[in-house]
Amino acid sequence: MLPDPAARRKLWSRLAAALIGLLLLAHLVRRAGLAQLWEGIASVGWGLVPVIVLAGLSQAVRTWAWRLTLLDARRRPSFGRMFGLRLASEAAGQAGVFGQVFGDTWRVAGLGVDLPIATRITSVALDRALYTLSSTIVTIAGVVALAFVLPLPGKIALYAKVFGFVLVAIVSLAVVAVRRRWPLISSAVAALAHIGRIRHWVESKREAIQSVEDRLLDFFHHSPGAFRKNLVLQMAGQVGAVLEVYLVLRLMGHSVGFSSALALEGLNKLLNVIGMINPGNTGTFEGGNMLFAKLVGFTGTAGLTLALIRRVRAFFWTAVGAICAVMLPGSARRENRKVQDDADRTEHGYTAIILAQLTPAYALLARVGALPVLLRAILGARKTGAGRIVVVIDRAAALLVRDELQRTGRLPDDVEWHVLEAGELAPALSDFADEQERLVLIAADTTYHRSLHQRAAEWNGAQVLAFTTDDQLAGMYAFTTPSAIGLLKRCPAGIRTLDRLHDWLAAAEGIACESVPSDQWQRVWSEEDRLLAEQKLDRWLVKPTDGVFARMNRKFSIPVSRQLIKFPITPNMVSLFTLGVSFLAGAFFALGGRGNMCLGAILSVFASCVLDGCDGEVARLTLQDSAFGCWLETVCDYLYYVFIFAGMLIGLLGRGPVYWTWGALLFVGALASFVTTAMQRRRMAGDRPERYLSLWHAQASRRRSNPFLYLSRHTEFLIKRCCMPYLILAFALFGATYMAFIGAAVGANIVWPIVLYSYFTFNPARAPHD
Repeated sequence: MLPDPAARRKLWSRLAAALIGLLLLAHLVRRAGLAQLWEGIASVGWGLVPVIVLAGLSQAVRTWAWRLTLLDARRRPSFGRMFGLRLASEAAGQAGVFGQVFGDTWRVAGLGVDLPIATRITSVALDRALYTLSSTIVTIAGVVALAFVLPLPGKIALYAKVFGFVLVAIVSLAVVAVRRRWPLISSAVAALAHIGRIRHWVESKREAIQSVEDRLLDFFHHSPGAFRKNLVLQMAGQVGAVLEVYLVLRLMGHSVGFSSALALEGLNKLLNVIGMINPGNTGTFEGGNMLFAKLVGFTGTAGLTLALIRRVRAFFWTAVGAICAVMLPGSARRENRKVQDDADRTEHGYTAIILAQLTPAYALLARVGALPVLLRAILGARKTGAGRIVVVIDRAAALLVRDELQRTGRLPDDVEWHVLEAGELAPALSDFADEQERLVLIAADTTYHRSLHQRAAEWNGAQVLAFTTDDQLAGMYAFTTPSAIGLLKRCPAGIRTLDRLHDWLAAAEGIACESVPSDQWQRVWSEEDRLLAEQKLDRWLVKPTDGVFARMNRKFSIPVSRQLIKFPITPNMVSLFTLGVSFLAGAFFALGGRGNMCLGAILSVFASCVLDGCDGEVARLTLQDSAFGCWLETVCDYLYYVFIFAGMLIGLLGRGPVYWTWGALLFVGALASFVTTAMQRRRMAGDRPERYLSLWHAQASRRRSNPFLYLSRHTEFLIKRCCMPYLILAFALFGATYMAFIGAAVGANIVWPIVLYSYFTFNPARAPHD
């Protein structure tokens, strides 16, 4: 309930506007003729794909422009994160002015608490202001094209010219005001404050408006280069919108010039102003396009078709934005933890001392998983929270090894190099012990499973932790308490190797040996050792949660990943390529027919059962796994299901309208499953989304007597990407793709009740510092 009567009236007025818009849209569709509209949309066909891609490029360009407003930021968010925030904001903006305000607020919060709040607000306000300026310029250009280039009736041409001159005068005044720092906006607001009915509201907003205006003027005068680049990029995004109109009309078979497309897009900017009042601009957008199309010489049906195609494009990116809003790792708690970790890593982390002395350069540079062994030790320590990394090395090998590691482009800039003159470890270790509270010694010629790095980083025993396998020393030692650090300070002279250090620690009864399996580490001194390390690395790629189908798919995906890491291909590139194959599979499903359905199913198997594992494998092979990569992979997984089943629906509609019902059921079930899964992932896994599945299985297995969870635990593999494509392929080969579609609709509505039940039944994630 809304306790404020004014807020209640606003809500009901907006609902009424939305209802009127829907009724208007229905009337326009009926008036234009459903058959004619469908014919126009069908003429575009798969030309809709470049339209969607063009819109995505425009959003990427606008994101680039937005990044330029973060001038004083100590640490800018990644481009991918800001792109996701923009899409989520634009998705919210579809609901009108309140949605736009909410979306911009979302952007401000999503930039992260490591940026000052004033910087974040200014960044979003500048981006919105410069976008408005570029939209106004396009509107002026469109009106000018309409008035002076296109043939119009006398009075309409006159009105258009007058309106164009007025807009040019307003923009010219704005340019002069910015250059001379005239407080044009705040002065106008001050004048509005004298109007009695809106006085209090204007006064409450006056300070914020003044601040935004000052920031805009400062941005122009203090950073003119960034201002010009931003405006150029904003205009490039607007040109993309004009090209979209041109492309759609061309695909519909109309002879259209750039001036006509410019006029239509310029006038559409005015419709967007109306859309701030009418949620979603439903009906008004379509009706305006019909009117404007007639002005430039097209039929009203062509204008309505253009609007509907652009509406479909908007729905696509709104769906992507909604996924970003749910899946983007951007909560204030998570951002605060990340900032704290980055700012105080040395204080709360540990120092990794990587011992490379007395080790030949060829052993340090031997490549395992396309990375030198020494670099794997450095990145492995950094992944588990090492705030300071020091490489202890002989002078003879230092220059060569450092140059080779820098050529990879993966060597962190803050790695320190400590050159030993006489090969004596004791003085260096004593110096490090005086400076640090937590030390981990790591052999530079050995590859380690990530769990060993994590175990050493988390060790808090009074003694020194040492990993061993039978009588073999793994070469990793954790000194994490004052008593253990004290042993290093008393380290006697003459110790040159880790073996001698181990013997001395054992004699001092200061060591705790922990046995680990031999396949968790591998020393590399020869080609035979390197091949053994490669084999163990392949086994590390298999996740504990992998089932029978996932392990079978690894036999195909790992060899592909092994080839991919030979090239400068990142895991995110693999994810996006896999998404493209998924889209192509959906396209073949949409074409219909048994042959196309089979080809779509084969591509689906290739995308899901081979390529889907490659992005994560490439990330783990090259130690490039990240939170953003995990998020991107999740988004691509959801879009795979969208492409495949949307393609199936389109391809099956030729069999009868009943598939609209099954499609609606699938949509509702999939949406509910997506939302409930996202909620439970955040509740159970917290900041470690990759652990969600293993945590869910662990809690479900403790409730063996529950038939609901028992059934879900033993059948959930059917809906996974590692198994489901095989089922779709089997149905397609027998000409029964419709059965797979119906089964998916039923299955989606079984999934979300199970997830919702476990959401309220299972224990949430524990706080990381409890």
